[in-house]
Amino acid sequence: MFNFLMSGAVLVVALSKTTNIDLGTDDVVTTFFLYYFIGLVISRVGSLLVEPTLKFLRVIRFRPYPEYVQAAKLDAKLDTLSQENNTYRTLIATFLVYLAIYLTDKHAHQAVAGKSSLIFTVGACVLVILFAFAYHKQTKYITERIKAALATKP
Repeated sequence: MFNFLMSGAVLVVALSKTTNIDLGTDDVVTTFFLYYFIGLVISRVGSLLVEPTLKFLRVIRFRPYPEYVQAAKLDAKLDTLSQENNTYRTLIATFLVYLAIYLTDKHAHQAVAGKSSLIFTVGACVLVILFAFAYHKQTKYITERIKAALATKP
């Protein structure tokens, strides 16, 4: 949860300071949920785009998931380290999303003036696709975890 709030807040503040985009509100509850939702989207970008790209480039390598499940039973700190690892991935995604929005704001502002409904429609479609892939990935993760847990059962 903190991961989502932090990345959402970082993006909103960075955009408000460097672009014409100001997503800030005076309502604390609305701001909380806005930061959380933006952070959730950023996290999915990290999971579905950043992680596979870094794997493809061989910047990172993972052990097979059944090995992780077994090792996590022996070393409780692995879950904490994995959460920290996901925070770093989400921060990478935060700055990539920031750069994409910043460059779009700076270079395409005039080209899209008056076409905000098209932008919102495309944005909503992108979010549907992003979360459909996230749902697929999470379901696969859960089934792999079940399989690994049952394989290590005495």
